[in-house]
Amino acid sequence: MPATKVDEIDFTQLRAGRLARLQTMLKRHGLPVALLYSTPNIRYVTGVDVMGVWTSGTFARYCVVPAKGAPILFEYSGSMHVSRKVVGDVRPAYSWRFGGVQARGKVREWAQSIRAVLRELGLERERLAVDRLDTPGFLGLQEEGIPIVDVGPAMVDAREVKTPEEIQLFAVNGEIGDAMMAEFEAAIRPGIREYELWAVLSDALLRRKGETLFTRLVASGTNTNPWLTEATDKAVAPGDLVGVDTDATGYEGYCIDFSRTFLCGDTPSPAQKEAYRVAYDCIAGMLDLVRPGIAFEEFARKGPRLPPKYEAQRYPTMAHQAGLEDEGPGIPYPATRSSSPEPRPGPRRRR
Repeated sequence: MPATKVDEIDFTQLRAGRLARLQTMLKRHGLPVALLYSTPNIRYVTGVDVMGVWTSGTFARYCVVPAKGAPILFEYSGSMHVSRKVVGDVRPAYSWRFGGVQARGKVREWAQSIRAVLRELGLERERLAVDRLDTPGFLGLQEEGIPIVDVGPAMVDAREVKTPEEIQLFAVNGEIGDAMMAEFEAAIRPGIREYELWAVLSDALLRRKGETLFTRLVASGTNTNPWLTEATDKAVAPGDLVGVDTDATGYEGYCIDFSRTFLCGDTPSPAQKEAYRVAYDCIAGMLDLVRPGIAFEEFARKGPRLPPKYEAQRYPTMAHQAGLEDEGPGIPYPATRSSSPEPRPGPRRRR
């Protein structure tokens, strides 16, 4: 697709389109109102992110989203001025984290405030669809007599199909990802340490208005197998393979997630060449299957099979989605004799 410039993106329509998708799916799932604490979910419906890394683990902000009408954002009190630039209804959030013995009282106040908001929306007797809560929050709503259900199915159904503006943002972030990888590859040399290469990746992201790296998956030599060893102070040696997974939150919060493997040197060994051929054939074979309308079950059934010696340490899924984070639904490998049973992929199609 042609290159997309940031100033060509209609951010007002981006926010409106995402909110409309969620509200459509709330209605489809019979959910009148949702309470969202997940940082990507809040960003999806409001377009606002505040200190995302910190707030994702602190329950410091949340959003009430009715199936019809405007969302109400309860914001970390010190950041309300940020959110009010975008969201019409911003109110101070309740928080009980680090409250110790006083937390119970704060939770009770919060639960009562949630009931008051539901009453304000005319939804006091309805089920509240929630994405995540800590134990005090769950018990607080339970004691307040507010019935809760899982918003997950509606949220997945909303986010799995991207709006035109989201697709534009993927194009922007694709260019950022390409630049990150080019700088990473150029920095590989004997003696450089894995964490120094990870710093190159981070620097390339941040200079292009990306936001953060959410893993440190840079590994070389023996650290590459099994995969998922994060960057250490190991020095790259001549002949090492250097693996990297970008795992980045890019511009406007959209995920940049792809992996590459490079050789430190010019002459790969026979084993390295074989592993590369197997990986390439597998990825290329799956790409050939990607088309509108194909069912997940059909994709999993027709997808390339890895040679048995590679099955034990293969990636958990054949494919997964991405948006404001790594998202579902994903497509697991069919169970094989040498692997533990995995969930059977359903017949999901494009919505």
